[in-house]
Amino acid sequence: MAKMQTKSLNTPDEVRSLPKTKVEVINLGELTLMKLTFEPGWRWSEHVKPTVGTDSCEVPHFNYGLSGRLHVKMDDGTESEIGAGDAQLLPPGMMPG
Repeated sequence: MAKMQTKSLNTPDEVRSLPKTKVEVINLGELTLMKLTFEPGWRWSEHVKPTVGTDSCEVPHFNYGLSGRLHVKMDDGTESEIGAGDAQLLPPGMMPG
């Protein structure tokens, strides 16, 4: 049976760095929550693709915008943009930035 858990991104379990990206991670049971902070000029194709080796992200995401804007293009050509207060569910096959 699952139990209640509380954690704060103010004290993440892990901090990861990619070019122009800071990733703060907390683990809650089987759920992983990440806060991503992108520097101006960040692009998936330039700053993530060389590290992961795929044309687009192969992991589904639930995004929530805290500030700024994030443009996403799917492998099928559909596009979307989120900003502060917007929520977005993305299947695998997206390329943000």
